Amino acid sequence: MELKHLEALIAVSQEGSFTAAADRLRTVQSNISEQIRQLEVELGTELLVRSRQGATLTEAGRAVLARASRIKHEASEIASDVADVFGLKIGNASFGVVGTASKWLVPDLVGAMQRSAPDVILRIHEGASERLVAEVLDLQLAQAVVTAPVTNKKLIEEHLLDERLVGLVPQGSKLLGRGSIKLEEIAKERLVMPPSNNPLRLEVELAAEAINVELNVPIEVEGVRLIGDLVAANAGISILPETSFDFETPGLRTLPIEGLPLRRLVLVTLRDTQLSAADLAVREHILEIVSERSAGHKKR
Repeated sequence: MELKHLEALIAVSQEGSFTAAADRLRTVQSNISEQIRQLEVELGTELLVRSRQGATLTEAGRAVLARASRIKHEASEIASDVADVFGLKIGNASFGVVGTASKWLVPDLVGAMQRSAPDVILRIHEGASERLVAEVLDLQLAQAVVTAPVTNKKLIEEHLLDERLVGLVPQGSKLLGRGSIKLEEIAKERLVMPPSNNPLRLEVELAAEAINVELNVPIEVEGVRLIGDLVAANAGISILPETSFDFETPGLRTLPIEGLPLRRLVLVTLRDTQLSAADLAVREHILEIVSERSAGHKKR
């Protein structure tokens, strides 16, 4: 059994087909097919079910994939471990972040890494908290910034910051000109919000249910940036974390909302797993950026 066999299985499982896996690994489909065939022969079982729609894991395939992901992770850490001996920041680093925080965190993080560790290859995933947590558990990501609570005991949860949920309204909105607005008032407006299964949407809906208020959400959008564009275009208003948009974003203004709980951002890592020098550099910069942003908001 060779590492390339396991890498082929991981690629097919994530991409859903032999062709896409070959593109990802920069090889041809016949090579991927042969590597999977050799792995199945060695293990004496079928790992993938082939069809015109693609390839899916069998029960045995899922069991092998779990081990394969860990083996690949450990193999990739060897170079980083050697670098640690000499105090170098090289190799690969991976990091996940929820969309509401990526706008202000990722550009500063990339800039800081380019200055302090230019030889590190940084892979960034933006997504919902649940997906990012799953990717940390599967060792696809070393760490991720997600929204609390995180209930899985296999993860270490490190508090980053608490942020308010605010109303995002277009410049010139009739709602401006007051100190704050109540949730029951903003619920009467046309809302542009993330889909109903989104953690942020669930937080807002729970707060609305607690005061017997139903939200009016005619437009659901997956993506904070597009929500901002729609609000600026007067398609409706939204409720988002205060860090999602700069206070001076053209066409947009924020409005404090009474009665909404604070939203908690945390950094999660897998328990009993040592971060490489590259990933530790990412963590260090995340903490610095969050600290500076928190201090800046306190001054406002």
